[in-house]
Amino acid sequence: MDVFLSQPTAHCHAPQPDHVPAIQLKNEIKARAVTTDESTSSIIHSALRTYPVSAAGELPKNEALMLMIRRQRTVETVDADGCLPEKLRKT
Repeated sequence: MDVFLSQPTAHCHAPQPDHVPAIQLKNEIKARAVTTDESTSSIIHSALRTYPVSAAGELPKNEALMLMIRRQRTVETVDADGCLPEKLRKT
């Protein structure tokens, strides 16, 4: 079925292949932030080791990457009794 449901819009731009490594880096960092307990800086440093230097202009600032990691991590909440989870009670 080769039917267009709407006419093409005026919004169009050229492909930007330089953005692909930055998007992949952000996705990798987000996934590691959710699945590991690594520190924020170690996640960033290990992800940047494999980042291509040719795409460095598309790289977000470190502060933005750190904020992105903080947003991905879930905050431990108290239970129904108002106590911390067992995982957080251990010192």
